[in-house]
Amino acid sequence: MIASALFVAAHVSISAPANAQVSKTKQKPASNEEVLTYVNISIATFCEARGQNIDFQKSMLVAVAAQGYPVFSKHGGLVPGSTKPLEEKQFIGNASYMVMAGSMKMCPKMIPADQKAKFEKAVAEMKKK
Repeated sequence: MIASALFVAAHVSISAPANAQVSKTKQKPASNEEVLTYVNISIATFCEARGQNIDFQKSMLVAVAAQGYPVFSKHGGLVPGSTKPLEEKQFIGNASYMVMAGSMKMCPKMIPADQKAKFEKAVAEMKKK
């Protein structure tokens, strides 16, 4: 819930000027390359925040928001393969997963053991489906 509130508040405050500029033209879905760039930026943001001793949860919130700003303000929530904008809840879940997966490779020592275990359990459950 906090992630959702933070994301919405930040999106509204930043996207208004950005959307004013792009509203004159139809927003295009993010390309695969753009999505990869946004994901990498969010992973770097998470790792840096954790390196600065910022709480795990706060670091994750900031990283997810960093990924969401361009997706929603520049692309209107449209990603490759989508015909309609992502829902906020869906985006937050996917972005959190991507940040954790990337951070497990880029800065594994920055992730608390309980969060690693929780993530690995969730991934194992997804593989069963």
